[in-house]
Amino acid sequence: MMILAVDIGNSTVSLGFYENDRLLRRVKVSSGSERTRDECSMLLRDVSDSFNLAVGGIEGAVMSSVDPEAAEPWRDAVRDLTGKGPLILTHGVKTGLDIRIDLHTEVGADIVANMVGAAARLTPPFAVIDLGTATVISVAGASGELLGTVIAPGIGISSKALSASAAALPDVSLTPPVSVIGKNTADSMKSGAILGWASMIDGLIDRIMDEKEFDRLDLIACGGYAGRVIPCCKREIPIAESLTTDGLVRIYRLNERTGRK
Repeated sequence: MMILAVDIGNSTVSLGFYENDRLLRRVKVSSGSERTRDECSMLLRDVSDSFNLAVGGIEGAVMSSVDPEAAEPWRDAVRDLTGKGPLILTHGVKTGLDIRIDLHTEVGADIVANMVGAAARLTPPFAVIDLGTATVISVAGASGELLGTVIAPGIGISSKALSASAAALPDVSLTPPVSVIGKNTADSMKSGAILGWASMIDGLIDRIMDEKEFDRLDLIACGGYAGRVIPCCKREIPIAESLTTDGLVRIYRLNERTGRK
């Protein structure tokens, strides 16, 4: 039997189809903040049909969203498709994650899902580097507890803001530069973006380890820009594209076992 995991981000929606907790297929579509319930329903059905994923085999669904309003049409679409409402990752849902920050309500659902997914792969202390619309580094302590986060602008929106604000600077593709020092405007901007972000991550990890006096820190990365930036970091950091939906499925199973639907 399958579980459908839906992660609604600022820019994209990740749809993960899992059988016996093993990922069968993961698809990303644009978030489309104005999407209607019918559009979301058609997208879900098209995806399931395209990959021969039997809708009738979906036993349950779980969903996280950074925008509660954007989640509504997707929640209704899941119900239309499966006949069952999804488990929504909100405050009060059992996650198994010990959160040690000032206000629990400030922790995004995507951060929680990432940390739960990472806990199944890594040995604490560890950190998750999520390179999406925002750049977020979430840190777990020696017992796997969430100690806090570092949040910076995302590489995509920062690069677009630079082009929009400086008349002489073009909008460039975010691909790795040929060298640190560019010999033309496009390569110079690529270096500043890709290598600049990689250096920021390396530097922040150093600072985190110094501040917490960690001798070691397991790392994992996810997010739409991870494949472009992480290979340029000095550290070897594995990339897990399905980390968020993996964590959602683990949360679904935890709530299933404890009797919460």
